[in-house]
This record gives sequence, structure tokens and C-alpha cells, in this order.
Amino acid sequence: MNHYDITKPVGLNTPCMEIEDTCSKAHMFKRCGLRPKHYIVPLDSGSGRTTLVEYMTDRYKKAGVMDFGSGLDDYIEVSFDGTLPQLKQAFASIDSAAVYTNEYCNIVSMDISNIAAHLAETQFTEFMKNCKRVCEYACAIFFVHGVPNRNDEKLIEKICEVIDNVKRLTVEPYTNDDMCALIKKAIAEHGIEIKHEPIFCTMLSEAVSEFCINNVKDAISTADELVHYADFSGFTPAVDEKSLKSMITSWHKDAERSEVK
Repeated sequence: MNHYDITKPVGLNTPCMEIEDTCSKAHMFKRCGLRPKHYIVPLDSGSGRTTLVEYMTDRYKKAGVMDFGSGLDDYIEVSFDGTLPQLKQAFASIDSAAVYTNEYCNIVSMDISNIAAHLAETQFTEFMKNCKRVCEYACAIFFVHGVPNRNDEKLIEKICEVIDNVKRLTVEPYTNDDMCALIKKAIAEHGIEIKHEPIFCTMLSEAVSEFCINNVKDAISTADELVHYADFSGFTPAVDEKSLKSMITSWHKDAERSEVK
């Protein structure tokens, strides 16, 4: 997990509301020995998957929804490339994460996007068999494409048929304001202060629109690059509208050079 405090993700309102609803019933899960729902989340890679899993894990642990006592890792992430050998290796890594119990009982994040292209092949049968087994003990969150295609829908339908206690969630697209908030958050996490914030935010919003910054990965990359334009002469490093303008000017020059080529 990241070294900074885990806070509520920017955007992703529906999944976060679902997580909070689960946490509000933590006493029920503890007293009755019930397990929280598994979730299917349509969210592309680079759009906040790990951030959501970290938040879910942190909230569940603090609320006492789960005891997280089966392994050294509170959550693990696996991604499938669609091949049978890699699929077996991925499930083996889940099994090996169980240190104090026979089965891994914490949170498992699975990128299943590539499984959807192999519904008529052996690896799909192997996936469903192992997935059902893992979900009997762990709490799973399945990630599919942000806009599911026909095969994604078939895979989702099959998961809902085979696995108990699973719920499909919706994810609203990130807005311009969400992207700006993500960039500002990432800047703050670098220990950088934002000066003249109203002017800075207006210029940042325009840049987000102009350069089509529309996912978490791009927002973080933007913040990382902006750090290079910070003023480190004071006690606290800072960026302002001048720093942002310098970065944007650099981007325009890069675009011009690309057009010349």
C-alpha cells in the first residue's frame, strides 16, 4: 500500500457508497459470521482500480467487516492475460498468500477483462472452477472493461450464475472537476503546496479539457510532471499558475515537434 493516508477516492461514487453501506453493517458481519458481497466493477486499467481496492480494504479493516487474519497481505491483485498457464499461476499466487489459514480469506482484486475473449476454451472452465473456490473464502472484486462488450456481458452473467453473493456496480465517468481534484491531491501527496489556488484551478481545468486528461493514470502523470516545475526556494515547495503555464508551454512545444516529424 501507499505510504500516505488512504482517503476516499475522487469520483467512483457508486462503489464508495456501496463500501460505506457495507461498513455501516459491520456489527452484523462480525456477530453473524457473514461475509460481504463480491463486486463486479466496470473500470478500465489506469482509472483507479488499485485506489478503490486500497480504500475498500482500509474501510473494511477499520470497521471490522473482515478480520484480515489469513495472510500477510490485506489484499492481493491478480490480472489474467487469457492463457491457461498464466491463469494457473495467478490462482497459485492467491493460494500461496494464505499464511495463517488453509485458504486466503482477505480481499482479492481480479482483472478479468482478458478472460472474456476465451469463453469457449479450457481456461474459462478452469477460471470459473478456481474462482468459485476462491470466493468461498475471500472477498473478491472483479474488474472488467469500463464499457463492457458482448463477451464481457456473457462473462459477468456467468459469474453471477456460479458465484453466490455477487453484485454488479455501476461507475460514473470521471468529470473535469474529478480530474482536477485528482491532480491536486497527487500534488499534495508529493508535499507540494498550491499557491494562488483559484487562478491555478481555472488554468488547470482548461488544461484538463485541452489535453483530454480523463483517467487516473494521466492525472497522476500530470501531477508528477508538474512537480518538476515547482519552486523549491522556500521552506515548503510550491506550484502556482506560472508553474502550470510553463508545463503547458512545454506540452505545446512537444506537440509542435511531433507535427513537424
